[in-house]
Formats: sequence, structure tokens, C-alpha cells
Amino acid sequence: MSLYSRKELLTAVVLALAAIAVGLAFGILGWTLFAAAAAGLVYQHRDLRKFVRWAKKPLRRPKLANEGLQQASRSLRRSLKQARRRTHEALQQTSHFRGLTAALPDAAVLVDGEGNIENFNNASVALLHLNRKDAGNNLGALLRHPDAIELLEQQTPDDTAEFSSPFVEGQRLELRRVPVAKNQDLILARNVTHLNRLLTMRQDFVANVSHELRTPLTVIVGYLEAMEEEALDGATLRKLVRKLNSPTHRMQALVDDLLMLTRLESSPAPEPRDLVAVDVQQLVHSAVEDLAGLAGKRHQINQRMSCALRVLGIEKELHSACSNLIANAIKYSPQGGNINISWTDGGDDGATLEVSDEGVGIAPEHLSRLTERFYRVDMAGARVRGGTGLGLAIAKHVLKRHNSQLQIESEVGKGSRFYCHFRPGQLQPQESS
Repeated sequence: MSLYSRKELLTAVVLALAAIAVGLAFGILGWTLFAAAAAGLVYQHRDLRKFVRWAKKPLRRPKLANEGLQQASRSLRRSLKQARRRTHEALQQTSHFRGLTAALPDAAVLVDGEGNIENFNNASVALLHLNRKDAGNNLGALLRHPDAIELLEQQTPDDTAEFSSPFVEGQRLELRRVPVAKNQDLILARNVTHLNRLLTMRQDFVANVSHELRTPLTVIVGYLEAMEEEALDGATLRKLVRKLNSPTHRMQALVDDLLMLTRLESSPAPEPRDLVAVDVQQLVHSAVEDLAGLAGKRHQINQRMSCALRVLGIEKELHSACSNLIANAIKYSPQGGNINISWTDGGDDGATLEVSDEGVGIAPEHLSRLTERFYRVDMAGARVRGGTGLGLAIAKHVLKRHNSQLQIESEVGKGSRFYCHFRPGQLQPQESS
């Protein structure tokens, strides 16, 4: 592209010829040529100053007399606008990325083809301990784990990796690589510690159910095989049939508790129209009578029913929770131990149902797991006293469905205290007779 247009060149030639003609006519050729050159320089300097002023704000439209400078400024202006548009699009994409990833509960890190950090969301700060100074650093070097490095180097077959967190002891992290552009990947990280614990619990549950069913089934199969003997007399046969009752009832109780626990966990919270005013005093009396055979004469059960309030709930479920708490206290109390059941009015705090015993007590490390399915503390005589190992799990889920929570306090050698609170909105006064 020429700096001068044809019109400007023609004007310069005409001006030079005129200067030469005037100079020859008056005998001052040198001065006329100098004057013409000076006029041209002033003209060009004026446009150059305009160009410099325009260059300070090059996005506005230039107004230059010099056609070459005018075309150059237009070309530069178009290039700047295109660059500005690309920058604006990049900023929009960055803003969009931040908006999307900010809503994610999991860590999201944008890395280049070499695994260097380009951007990350707020969750990455807590989970991966990243900070703004880490931008540009290699993510694999920060995580310091071979599985993470192999993932970033695209050496894993399924674009996922799971490993122990280098920042929090006992925490498991899962990383997933998602290609988003050429030489650019999104690394998603999440804490799978709880998920792994749930998977372990499920595996333990299957193993425990199998174990609990295997024992009575083995007994039943043994008696059935004995009954196949042709030489058995009627009295022996009846005796064997009676011995089938205990393992059969144990299996039935286990299946019933499993079905109830499954229903409690899968059913939605009860609707207000499903709730009735449950007489807790009568509920406790009924549960104690049902468990009289289990308690026998070995335990003294004391009832202190000082509260005259009723609980809005599902009576069958509350009866099951109450029965399981009392049965648990009986099983883990020594002979002659007292079991205290109370229903007390806490005024503005609501009311409290409590079952306490003077049993063997529970070590602190077991308290958080007592309500897990089939979880039993290894104590002498615990399994001998029966039970399905689901009682406290059922009680926990019943109370959860009634907007309450099972609380447990215990001291080894002194006994345990199981209690729950019901808020004032869940209570009604006793009906007058």
C-alpha cells in the first residue's frame, strides 16, 4: 500500500512544476523550490500530528487528509476492533466458566495441555487447597500423587483417578478429566469419602444379613434332615418340630425388621393428615407389657410419666421405636439392674422421652455407629440375648420421620441413656376425661 494516493502525487508534481516555472521566471528557482518543499512538509506534519492524536484513541473514526495515513489508520482500527471482540468473547467465556463452576459443589480446575492451572472455582480452594498464586503452576505437582499425574498426562484408560487426599488425612478424592477444547481440559474433583463409606456399609449389610440368616437356616436344615429318619417315633418328631420354632421366629423377626426399616427409609415424611395425637404414657405401658417376657424377673422397670402431653405422630411407628429402646436396655443390663423410662415436660423446650439403664455401658468410639444396621458392640452375652441388630436403626429412622433425633449418652460400667426431644409444635395436651 502506497503512502500517497495518485491525487496527492499529482498535486505534488503540479506544485513542483509551478515552483520551477515561477523560479525560472523570476530567477529565484532555489527559493521557490524551498518554499514548495516547506509547504509540503507543513501539510504532512499537520496530518502526522492528527495521526498521533488519533493513535491515542484508535477506536474512533480517523479524519486525515493524507490518503495513505487514512487507509493505514482504517486497517489498524479494524484490527483493533477484531482483537477487542476476541478479547470480549474470551472474557465472556471466562465469566461463563466462573458462573457455571461457582455453582458446582465439586472442585473444577481448568488446565492446559501440560496440566498447568489456568482457572479454578471456589470449591477448589477448600478441596484442593488452591490459591490464586497457583495459577500457572502444574496441578499434578501440587497434588503430589502418581494417579493424579497419570490422569493429567492422559495415561489413564477411563479419565478418572481415585486416591487419598494429600491435604486431609482419611479423605478420598476422585478426579475426572473432561476435554473442553484443544490443549485444554476441565479437571473435576470431589470428596468420595462418604460415598465409599456408604458402599462399605452396603457390603457389610449384605454380609450381615447373610450371616444372620445363615445361623437359623442351618439349625432348621439340621432338624429337617433329622426328621427324615424313618425310625423316628411321634414324640421325638413333635420335639423336633417344637425346636424349629425358635430359629423360624428369629428369621421372621429379622425379615419383619428389615421390611420395616426399608419402608421407613424409603417412605416420604408423614403428611399432617396422617398424624394422630399419641398417648405416650399408654404407649410406654403397652411396650413394657409386650416385653415382660424378655425382662422376666431379672430387671426392675420404673416408669416416671410426669408429662401430660401427647405427640402428633404415627402410633405404630412410635410404638416400635419405644419398644426397641426398652428392649435394647433390657438386653444390655445385668440381672437385677434398673431400667428407667421417663416422659417429662420441658416447658417451652417441648417434652423428652428417655430410656436409661444400669448396664455395661458403651465405649465412646462406638456411640456414633450404634444406629447402623447390624452394628453390635462386642460385649459378653450380647448375641446370646437375641435381637436382630436393627432395633436402634429403626428407632433412629422413626424419630427422624417425627422431626426428632435419637440422642445417646453412655459410660462404660455405669450404663446408658437413650433419649429424644419433641418440640412444642409436635405436642398436644392430654384430653380431659
